[in-house]
Amino acid sequence: MNLVELEIERERWGKNKGKYKGKIVFDNEHGEVSLRLTPEHIEQIFMLCADAIVDTAKAAAKEMTCAVIEHQKAIEEAV
Repeated sequence: MNLVELEIERERWGKNKGKYKGKIVFDNEHGEVSLRLTPEHIEQIFMLCADAIVDTAKAAAKEMTCAVIEHQKAIEEAV
């Protein structure tokens, strides 16, 4: 089976507002299978990815902070 699509989205309105919903699609030479992901399935996916998500967020924050520090003098001169 080949992963074709993984979609996770937070409900923005309605009775499930704030909860995650999603789907995952696989295919092979015989066809395609699409599965609905429950909030529990999505929580398990997030648990598997949690360390990488945190590391990526930290790296992005560091890059943004460095960019501000590098441009701080220009920012202060412009004010």
